[in-house]
Amino acid sequence: MNSREVMILVEEDYSSKNVSAYAPEFRLSVVGDTETEVLESLKDLIKLELDKSVNVKRFSSKFVSMPLESSLPLTAV
Repeated sequence: MNSREVMILVEEDYSSKNVSAYAPEFRLSVVGDTETEVLESLKDLIKLELDKSVNVKRFSSKFVSMPLESSLPLTAV
């Protein structure tokens, strides 16, 4: 069995009181109650996708940082 790292974006939605996880390389996402739950669910979903076909379409992705200027304070809500 091969092992590799997969980039996952995890976000908490405070207004909906849930957590989402997204794997850009596979364009798959899940929503759940906790980070642990979404990571396990996403791992299972990726495994299902990989088991379904040896030719799974994967996408290139990267995280970038860019400067942002604003006259308003930039704060998380």
